[in-house]
Amino acid sequence: MVGFVLPMTKQADHEQIIVTIAHPSGDIDAPLDTWKEEGPGPRRFVRPVASKTVDGRPLPLRAIPLQYRNTWLSRTLIRLGILENPWSHPGNSDTAK
Repeated sequence: MVGFVLPMTKQADHEQIIVTIAHPSGDIDAPLDTWKEEGPGPRRFVRPVASKTVDGRPLPLRAIPLQYRNTWLSRTLIRLGILENPWSHPGNSDTAK
């Protein structure tokens, strides 16, 4: 099996990142730490579509750790057990299903 390395941001950097969450009622901006805590809930297609610093400088989506992107790829890797499901604690639905 060939291994690969995913670019990650440092945990300390997460408080400086704002994510834009695509939602059917309209996109919203939220701190990455809030998105990491709350996640998409039962809405499996709600996901970050952009990221920026708190002062507005755009960041690549890779600034958001893969398991928090709620994309087809991240949900597949969670389902396969390669990534841990960050929202599988009681009270949140399992977005990997």
